[in-house]
Amino acid sequence: PASASLPKVPPAQPTPFLTPTPGPDGIIIYIVQEGDSLWRIAAIAGITVEELMSRNGIQPGDYISSGMQLELGFGGPAEPTLLPGVEPTETPIPLTPTPVFGTGEICILLFVDGNGNARLDENEEPLAGGQVSVADVSGQLTGEYTTDQNLEGHCFLDVESGDYNVSAAVPPDHNPTTTMNLPVRLEPGDIKYVQFGAQPSSVVGDAIGGAGDRSALLGLLGVLLLLVGGGLGYYASRYSRQTPRSLR
Repeated sequence: PASASLPKVPPAQPTPFLTPTPGPDGIIIYIVQEGDSLWRIAAIAGITVEELMSRNGIQPGDYISSGMQLELGFGGPAEPTLLPGVEPTETPIPLTPTPVFGTGEICILLFVDGNGNARLDENEEPLAGGQVSVADVSGQLTGEYTTDQNLEGHCFLDVESGDYNVSAAVPPDHNPTTTMNLPVRLEPGDIKYVQFGAQPSSVVGDAIGGAGDRSALLGLLGVLLLLVGGGLGYYASRYSRQTPRSLR
């Protein structure tokens, strides 16, 4: 009898899997499933086992386990999925803020500080003959001016915004009562007011002279007291030697 032929069984094929969609950075990542092997993943992904191992830092003898993430390659960033009827919109590019440039004013007053309290009080007048100046932080001179009797002082106009050092110098016959150098930060549109005070040297000299006179008087009184005390001590000593012993 003719033997019945057995049906041919097709060779086993690896279970195909869908290649993962690239992420936003374009890298294709595959999550290892149960029963996967490096050979199977590399064959279906279309790369060699060596390339798969190199991409993921796998050494010979290492094992893979379910849930591991393996990099398969680079496929470009994924396209966003749009709902029907929704038009794609362009992502606005963030704008870099433009630095603000502008000018301002710095007004300086040098005044006669009559009471020496380092403040501009009522009835205190401008001091003429001094010098005021404005320089940037690098020392570059922006402007200078010899002071006069203007009650408003002097204003340096159209000064570019930035950091400055404002300073003053008093006339030869005066002494400063305030600091003579101040830092100023100028913003566009600002008007900054700076005041410096000074006293005539004669006022300071009179105060020192008065204190000196008082010190000299006190010194003289001290010397007189010492002389009187010494005289009394000498007299007491002489009296003690001349008194008869029976009266002691």
